[in-house]
Amino acid sequence: MKCTAVTGLALIVIVFCGCGSKAERVQDTDTSSGLESSDDSASSTDTSSASADADTDADTDTDSDVDSESELPDADELTGNETTPSIDWMTIEHGTFTFGSPPDSPCRAATSENEVTVTLTRSFQIASTEITQAQWTALDLPNPSWSPGDNKPVTVINFLEALVWCNKLSKLEGLEPCYNLTACQGDFGSGCIDGEGNHYPSCGSGGFIFMCNNPIHNYEDRYSCPGYRLPTSPEWEYAAKAGVTETHTYGGDLVSEPISACNDQPSLNDIAWYCFNSDDEVHDVEQKLPNPWGLYDTLGNVREWIDYYFSGGTPLDYQNPGVPMIDPVGPDEGSVETRGQTYMNTGCLLRPSDRFYDIGISRDSRVGFRPVRTIFE
Repeated sequence: MKCTAVTGLALIVIVFCGCGSKAERVQDTDTSSGLESSDDSASSTDTSSASADADTDADTDTDSDVDSESELPDADELTGNETTPSIDWMTIEHGTFTFGSPPDSPCRAATSENEVTVTLTRSFQIASTEITQAQWTALDLPNPSWSPGDNKPVTVINFLEALVWCNKLSKLEGLEPCYNLTACQGDFGSGCIDGEGNHYPSCGSGGFIFMCNNPIHNYEDRYSCPGYRLPTSPEWEYAAKAGVTETHTYGGDLVSEPISACNDQPSLNDIAWYCFNSDDEVHDVEQKLPNPWGLYDTLGNVREWIDYYFSGGTPLDYQNPGVPMIDPVGPDEGSVETRGQTYMNTGCLLRPSDRFYDIGISRDSRVGFRPVRTIFE
C-alpha cells in the first residue's frame, strides 16, 4: 500500500492510501477508535478511508472555522449550463415503523441499532438509485469518481459536496435550498490528489478539501425544507426496509458469519453487490432487483451520505430511550452517518438497520448519495 502524507489547512495532516483489503472491518466494540469505523460495533472498517482519516477528529463533520478571505460562496450557484438530470423519483408515503433491528440479527451493532418506534409524518420522494455520474455532471459539476461510468454512482465526494448538488437542483427547479453553503472553501469536486498529481481512492482532510462552516442547515427541521436534501437516518431506513419485517433483507434472511469473512449470502446475490459477488468493483445502478418500493442498491454497491449526525454507539432515541419518536432529526453535530454498506463489505452487514459513519469532509470511492424531497400536502 502506498501512502503519502501532505500537510494541509490549519496543520491538519492528510494521508493518501490505496484501497483496503476485502476483509475490511474489525471486531465489535462499544468504543470509538478515532478512526472512521462503523457505528458502535465498528462493524465495518473501510481501511483506506480509515487510514486517510486517522489524523483528524472523528467528530469534525463540517469542520472548523473557514477563513472568510478564502470563502467559495458560489459552489452551489447556477452557471446556466445545467440540465435537469433524468431521475426516477419514488413516492414514499408517511407512516410508522420500527427503527433498528432485533438483538439476534447477524452482525448487529451493540446499541446503535436498538429498536424504537418512529413515525414519519411527511411523505417524501426519493431517487430510485444512488445518484449516477451522469446525473451528477448534468448540474455542471466536475466528476471526481474513482471508477468512471455514466451509470455508476458518483463517488469521491464528501458530505458537503453532495449538499451542493442538492442545492443546485433545488435552484434549477425554483425551490428553496435546504443548505447554507455560503461560508465554504477548498477545491470542490477535486477528488483525492496529492501535490504531484497522483490520484487516490480516498482522503480525509487537507487544504484542498471542500469544507464549510456551520450552521449549514437552512431548516432546523429537515422535513420542513421544500428543496432537495439528503434523507434523515429514519427516512433512509424506512425506505430501505420497504415494509419488510419478517426477514433481514427483502431478499430473505442472512446467515451469521464473522465480520471479517466474505461468504456467500444467497439472499443477497439477486439484490446487492457485496464482497462475494462484486469482484471488488463498483457497478452500474439498476443491475440487481429493487426493493418492494422500487429502490435499487439500498444494500451494497456504495454507501450513501445521510443528513444525520452520528457517532458510534449512539442509539436513535439516545435522549429518551424507549420513547416513540416523531420526525427525528438527531444531534446538532458529530460525524456524518452513511448507510447501505458497499461492494467490498461482508454480506451480513448489508442490512437496512446497519449504521456507519464518516468524517463529513472525507472523500471515498465507496461513498455516494441518494437525495429526497419532502412532499407537502
